Amino acid sequence: MSEHHMHGQLNNSSDQHLRSTHRDDTGSTTLLFGGQPSPLQGDATEKVAQLGQAGEACLEIGDNAEPDVVTGTKWNAVQFVAAADLRAENATDKDPDSLYAWMVIFACLISLMLSIGINDAYGVYQQHYQLTEFPNATTAIISWIGTTQFLVMCVGGTFSGFLCEHFDTRVMSAVGAIVMGVALIAGSFCKSVQMLMLTQGLLYGIGASFPFVAGTSIPTQWFTKRRGLATGIALSGSGLGGMWMTSATQSLIDSVGRPWAMRVTGIVACVAVLAISPWMRVRLVPSKSEKIIDWSLLRDVRFNLFLGAVVFAVAAYFGPFYQIPSYSVVVLHKSANWGTNMDTLMNGLSVLGRLAVGFLADFTGPLNLFIINTVLAAASLLVLWVPFDSVGTLIAVDLLFGFAIGGIVSVIPVVAAQVFGLARLPSIIGLLFIGYFIGGLLGVPPMSALLDDVGHRTDYTSSIWYMAILPVCSLLFSIAMRFLLTRNLCTRV
Repeated sequence: MSEHHMHGQLNNSSDQHLRSTHRDDTGSTTLLFGGQPSPLQGDATEKVAQLGQAGEACLEIGDNAEPDVVTGTKWNAVQFVAAADLRAENATDKDPDSLYAWMVIFACLISLMLSIGINDAYGVYQQHYQLTEFPNATTAIISWIGTTQFLVMCVGGTFSGFLCEHFDTRVMSAVGAIVMGVALIAGSFCKSVQMLMLTQGLLYGIGASFPFVAGTSIPTQWFTKRRGLATGIALSGSGLGGMWMTSATQSLIDSVGRPWAMRVTGIVACVAVLAISPWMRVRLVPSKSEKIIDWSLLRDVRFNLFLGAVVFAVAAYFGPFYQIPSYSVVVLHKSANWGTNMDTLMNGLSVLGRLAVGFLADFTGPLNLFIINTVLAAASLLVLWVPFDSVGTLIAVDLLFGFAIGGIVSVIPVVAAQVFGLARLPSIIGLLFIGYFIGGLLGVPPMSALLDDVGHRTDYTSSIWYMAILPVCSLLFSIAMRFLLTRNLCTRV
């Protein structure tokens, strides 16, 4: 088999991609490429062995297909996906695309609403710390509380992806819920930025990483027909959480003070995530790997380009959420509540962006939509925010950037699932979390440092320019990835 290529239904188009696997009543597995059965049908174990025989199997998907080197074996990307999904075993007897699957989506929505949603609302705390509680602390130091939250979620997410492959995701979500609640309640008693970094930042990030990674990676496993829409609905939870948590947090701070605002938030997050934990379960369990991170993907050029696009997209994500509330007060001379409402508006538009992209991804292709939304995000900052400093243009930035960035983060796991396979998605997401971590470091900290050192906490120009460059970099990486996958501009990919 080392000198032969598989032909048949895969020969007629280089743009057909692996979408899912189907396991029939006899236990056989059919790989679906572009929605049609491939020649690889039969016992899963036999076909995996067939793919790996002699270490040189090559499944041709077009005239220019070339084998990649993956874990020492000459496989191209489609084979890599095939091997991973064929090794997968059903973790439950529940059917995909069923009512139970939609219950899982609802659980993921709530999970993300109260994990990443609370982090999205950190701009309210940033504004309160910067203008009221710690006026002598630098913006960069204060921003590290929220940045630490996200960075630790990414690091924890890398490990929790491994844990979700080896342990019950329902238990991991429940443990995370308890740690989240304890972290916020402990943070309510802190009186210094350093202690808040340890509690609201570090400890909360550890707890939130489990429901975060589960809520991000599970939805794509439960759907074969409307995967993009289902994933978009689940991931809209973070935008919904950021939307109502932003307003609720500001109201609580105004009425009962920052300590009690954190206690109430901690109790709500703990109880709600505990309640939905029984539905946070995977459908496919891949063969057990002893590796915490599957580094073999880094040998695939296409994955490296995708990882680069994700890094810069995540770097661009939090800047406007963190800086618009204080920008509204310092530059536009609006009230603190007005600035908070701008964050609420942006989170609301990000929900619409997630839902719209989730719906359209099934028709136009997730990578295509990633590129389109990156263009919109870059345009909102370069064309609207950089040259203007008026109320009207800031509202326009809120609307366009919120919609675009919501679509970007929503479609990332869909792209990963379609191009690199469903079964290993928790491990793939775990590797992407390293990209999220790097993006977190490249995002808010440099922006805040520019505001402190160049803008002297009043001139946001240099910070806004930096924010605008990030989605442009993401766009370049994603276009290069698409070019390697297919050069046909009309292909759904």
